[in-house]
Amino acid sequence: MTSHRLLSQESQDAYQLTCASPPPKRKFKGANPDQLTPFQQKLMVAGDVWRKFIAPSTLAFSLVLPVLIYKGQYITKFLVDTWYVPIMGIVGCTIPSGGAPVAGGVVFLPILTMKHIDAHEAVAFAASTQMIGVGIFAPMGWMSRDPSVLMGSFLKPMFPFAFAGLVFSYLVTPLNKSDEVLLAFTIFVMCLAVYITKGLVHNHLDVSHSDDHSSEKPATGAAQTLPDNRDGQEEKKENDIEAVGAPTETTGLLSDKNMTAGGAIVPKRASRMERRNIKFTRKQYIIYVTCCFLGGMLCGWIGIGVEKVTFFLLTYFHDVDVIAAGLSSITMTGWLSFFAFLLHALCTPEDEGIGPHFSCALRNESNPFGHVFGKVPYELWLSVIPGILIGSLVGPAVNAAVGPRNIMIVFVIFLLFDAGYNIYNLSDNGYFAELLGLAESKI
Repeated sequence: MTSHRLLSQESQDAYQLTCASPPPKRKFKGANPDQLTPFQQKLMVAGDVWRKFIAPSTLAFSLVLPVLIYKGQYITKFLVDTWYVPIMGIVGCTIPSGGAPVAGGVVFLPILTMKHIDAHEAVAFAASTQMIGVGIFAPMGWMSRDPSVLMGSFLKPMFPFAFAGLVFSYLVTPLNKSDEVLLAFTIFVMCLAVYITKGLVHNHLDVSHSDDHSSEKPATGAAQTLPDNRDGQEEKKENDIEAVGAPTETTGLLSDKNMTAGGAIVPKRASRMERRNIKFTRKQYIIYVTCCFLGGMLCGWIGIGVEKVTFFLLTYFHDVDVIAAGLSSITMTGWLSFFAFLLHALCTPEDEGIGPHFSCALRNESNPFGHVFGKVPYELWLSVIPGILIGSLVGPAVNAAVGPRNIMIVFVIFLLFDAGYNIYNLSDNGYFAELLGLAESKI
């Protein structure tokens, strides 16, 4: 009887303890829906519909369409000539969908050049592929996981300036020889690789999985705790740091003045959602506008570029986590690529592909008819669509499996590969020899 009463008492105590304790927190694969705006919650629902119904249907249609078009020549002509393109598409879209600011052209252009495809045609292929891959598929692949990665506070005010730069480069200042631009872009890519490597080594970049982890990391470096013999002042100092280190109303950034002279005390980061809500000072706005315009011009000249520029701006000036900075940057590139695709499809010379061969650009001696050079290789385009769709669905899972930090390491590898490939092309074109020859003649 005594043991029965003891068990009964223990059961009641356990029941009361269970009722008194708070319910366990619900774990989410991506963003917590309670932290999203009503519009973002609608995007999350649309992402679920896309992932479960629209994406599989699109994949099936993209596989069947070439069979209907080529019929008896599907294997002998289509598959034999384009077998490598779906693989290229999977790799080219998995990496940006995983969070790296690589729009796909860095993968496509070297491979197509090795296949002896004209450089202008390779740029047209990159534009047509990026239009779908990182303009639609990659963002939709993240909607069901975390729709806040698309930062409307950045895309809405800055996309028009990038679009203006793209239009200006295509219609006003098209380049027949872009060696100087390619060299400048290569130098920037190498500097960006150094910037990301330094950020990873010193923990300057937010590469955490969740908002809970990122908010507790310091903005720069590793936070150091105060000595144990100052227990009476520790809580007060921490409160002072949090109060001073709160995001400002104008920028949402932490002030660098919050650090001590020795760098021992570092303020805590603002939450990830707060940092994704971009607010510009006048100086930052001018810098962003100028860089987005120049990045749009890069997209017109070499097919890529703006995504790396904006990634640097977002992580450097606003301390945005690498996933949101990367996804928002490649989405801007995808939207720009839509207009680039239209120009290549509608304004190519009469001897390049199907019409209507409109006159779109300014006429000059090198371009007397005002055409946009580089036809869209529709055969390759049909072949790459299944690959980029699969890559867009795999990318978020890869990000969850390997982590944003490893994604950034892969991105640095691609940056170095891109720089090496550009240097090889410049050497092969005789640009460096010509540059050295000019230098010798001046001496």
